[in-house]
Amino acid sequence: MHHTHCRLLIILVTLLISEFVHSQENTELKVDTLVAKSEKPKLAINGSFRVHYKDEFYNETRKNEGGEFGFDLFNLVVSGSYKNFKVFADMRFMPPSSGGTMPKEGWIGYDFQNGDDIQVGLVQDPFGNLDYNSYSWFLGIGYALGFEGKYSMGAKYHHKGNTWDWQAAFMKNAMESFTNDPDLRDNQWSASVLGDNKEINQLSGQLLYKVKTNNFSHKIGVSGQFGQLYNFVEDKMGSRNAFAVHYNMDYKSLGIKAEVYKYEFNPKGMNSEYVDIGSFNYTYQVVSKGDVYALSAKYGIPFKGKSLNEITFYSEYGYLGKKYNLKGSQMLTNGVLIQVLDQIYTYVEYVAGYNHPFLGDNQASLYNDYSNKWHARLQCNIGYYF
Repeated sequence: MHHTHCRLLIILVTLLISEFVHSQENTELKVDTLVAKSEKPKLAINGSFRVHYKDEFYNETRKNEGGEFGFDLFNLVVSGSYKNFKVFADMRFMPPSSGGTMPKEGWIGYDFQNGDDIQVGLVQDPFGNLDYNSYSWFLGIGYALGFEGKYSMGAKYHHKGNTWDWQAAFMKNAMESFTNDPDLRDNQWSASVLGDNKEINQLSGQLLYKVKTNNFSHKIGVSGQFGQLYNFVEDKMGSRNAFAVHYNMDYKSLGIKAEVYKYEFNPKGMNSEYVDIGSFNYTYQVVSKGDVYALSAKYGIPFKGKSLNEITFYSEYGYLGKKYNLKGSQMLTNGVLIQVLDQIYTYVEYVAGYNHPFLGDNQASLYNDYSNKWHARLQCNIGYYF
């Protein structure tokens, strides 16, 4: 009888221990589940404050001033995430003469488990070398044409593989200001078709082949886009397309970017040889069909001091070959970037242009009008980035 009670007691204790362990396992499981479900949204705020000096040697009205020094911009970059969802917005606050307050980029996104993502909103057009084909502050000739630093309203899917990288996008329209007023439509960061025409319904795609060795990084790619041009004055639909081949190389402190592309704007209207393009409160004429060749190079010298981090020298050249037997446009930039304390960036640049509307104030110089001389400007942009 005594042995029977002992056996019963041992069985009871074993059951209690087993139940206790099982209950603890369930408790730990629930705790882990609660931790996963209680993930808090993340929010980060960054931005910059920049001032700018420029001396436009072609500006006769201000030739004796020795240049101008003024406010460039203040911008706020807000990024947030919750689980797989994310949001990004870059707002620019600029002088009214440059377009005033405007968004550069802004979208809602989702990250997939394999590393791919999708963005919906004001997203970057996947065309050419990204983010830019330039190392300079002023950007290259492709920006003035609307093919560099281009952001439009739409949706984009990005596959981020180790060897193959591709993007596909549908852009409903350029940065829309919901008005046809020409004085308001060019108050945007990206250069877009303006005037009587609107960029709508564009399909864009890019394919990159990436090669990495111990010191070298290569990106070889092709890009294409096809879209419509709606002439709201005549209620007629035109078209546009572009195709690019591009290359990007990084080797230690050396970088090279090169691209070649062909584009066509086929607008409906009085003159199909040009389109109006604009940004930053400035509208100008661009030849409707052309070939672009652009090359940029940089070399950085790092420093181990407490203040000075790196000095980077860069040089960029761009050429626009125009159809209709028109004289081409050129742009050459030489400059240096001085980086201090990881937060202060100073760009000092000498920019020269031949038949360029940003260099010479001739609004038709990317189309037909031209002067047989180069125009140049010296500029310095100082920014504190936080």
